[in-house]
Amino acid sequence: MTLRHSFIALCAVAALGLGAGGAQAANCANAPDMLEEIMKSGKIRIGYVQSKPYQFKNEKGELEGVVVNAAKMLTEELLKVEAEWVEAKWDTMIAGLQADKYDIILSNTARRPNRAVSVWFTKPWIIGAQSFLVRKDANVRSRDDIDKEGNVVVVRLGSAAHITYTENSPDFFKNATVKSLAPPALPEQEVASGRAVAWGAGMTETAQVARANPDWARSIILPETPRSVGAGFIVPQCQFNLLHYMNIFVDTLIESQFFIKQAELYPNLVRDAIVAPTATMGDLDKAYGEDWQK
Repeated sequence: MTLRHSFIALCAVAALGLGAGGAQAANCANAPDMLEEIMKSGKIRIGYVQSKPYQFKNEKGELEGVVVNAAKMLTEELLKVEAEWVEAKWDTMIAGLQADKYDIILSNTARRPNRAVSVWFTKPWIIGAQSFLVRKDANVRSRDDIDKEGNVVVVRLGSAAHITYTENSPDFFKNATVKSLAPPALPEQEVASGRAVAWGAGMTETAQVARANPDWARSIILPETPRSVGAGFIVPQCQFNLLHYMNIFVDTLIESQFFIKQAELYPNLVRDAIVAPTATMGDLDKAYGEDWQK
């Protein structure tokens, strides 16, 4: 049995356990089966937002990255369809999916309640924490060092940090001003120039910039920093079959240690944030000894 056939069989088994409330089923009754349509058409449109090292255009203008490599497994080995990549922006990404500009979103997108109102997320494949890029000479050690009158904290417009500090936790900073930046503005330049005391973003992003600028930049995670609920892939609402397929795909990536192997190719991928394969009792016995439960 091929990898593709095994994968589809596993999806079919998982689908048997799908349950839905009456109201939800009624709302989704007329939704087309996008998974079936994708496999019949032989093409899938993938929405993405450029974000190293996940999905980005290299110096040659070619799309590459951790998620791009995962998408090759999805499209070439499993679905056997052609991939059409459609670039979006963080603040318009969800709207693009709702407007049928693409079929799914493959990006390092934080699973947020406000986003879940409009779309469906897969289970997470990476779980990190919000972090801050600061200048080394600023001597930032705590939230109090940042949260001062007159200080500016920059975030990317529409990013998880933007949502965290303006919607989910608007009182995280009581004195500092949170300023959102839209492309082509670069938040790291705001910190480098001293116009902002910190840039709030995922720890992979800030660690990458700090590694590239060791003379002045430092990436920190504060004790008070909200922990992420993880990043997942996105499908439109009412797409039960497609969501199950994508969840099994995420399981395949995790259990095969795909992302751990990608960390060797892309050192900026923070290994500590990658979701680990499922541990069995045998794994725990080997790691801690058979008496670990006593």
